[in-house]
Amino acid sequence: MYACVALLTLLTIAADPTPEQLAKARANLVSEKPEVRRAAMKELIHSDLSPHLFPEMAAGLKDSDDDVRSIAATAIGNLGVKSESAIPALIAQMQDDKFKEARETAARALGRLGKAIPADRSAVKPLQKTAAEDADPVTRTVALGALAMMGEDLPGQVLGLRKFLSHDEALVRMKASHALGMIGLPAKSAAPEIVAVLEKETDSHRRGYVARALGNTGDPASLPALEKALKNETDAGAKGEIRGAIQKLKASP
Repeated sequence: MYACVALLTLLTIAADPTPEQLAKARANLVSEKPEVRRAAMKELIHSDLSPHLFPEMAAGLKDSDDDVRSIAATAIGNLGVKSESAIPALIAQMQDDKFKEARETAARALGRLGKAIPADRSAVKPLQKTAAEDADPVTRTVALGALAMMGEDLPGQVLGLRKFLSHDEALVRMKASHALGMIGLPAKSAAPEIVAVLEKETDSHRRGYVARALGNTGDPASLPALEKALKNETDAGAKGEIRGAIQKLKASP
């Protein structure tokens, strides 16, 4: 009983930040030092303060610092329905920002908001344009994934993402694999190509993402490649992702 009361107390505290906490966060978000603004915005990506600071987060999309704008888009995307009014600003950031990471995170945020607010389709055409024309292949890949999150022409997004699995840049191949993994079983046909991405990946962090994608796409034929990768893996985090993918595939009907 006492444990339940304690848990409820903690949840209440988490849901109701103090005025002092909010004041400190607001002050940090408008600090003259960009590193302070970056740190403050980053803390809001997963924070109980975020629902109370949406106006300040939205203002971050126009910050003079590239990283602050990029982080702000991620934080806003995580708020879901509460961030609907930020969609036009996110579209503008995706289309016009000179910093490619800011365009990428805006595209991802639009996908999350489109999934959370299915009636709002205002980001579909801008995302399609970004997927076709952005100068950065990572941003194009993320835009395709965002459209898939919104349920927009899923077969078309799978086809578009598969083209990036043979890209020259390893980061692009990983992002495409990750996006296909988020689609899940409808992207099962891409599993052999994702296996090829895993086999040539030299970065352990990226191998973890690619392995997770194989688990999510649900093709048991991926098991031998995953088991081989597990034997050769030296990174603990990647090992965990590979094991998780193997268990998921073995548990699939």
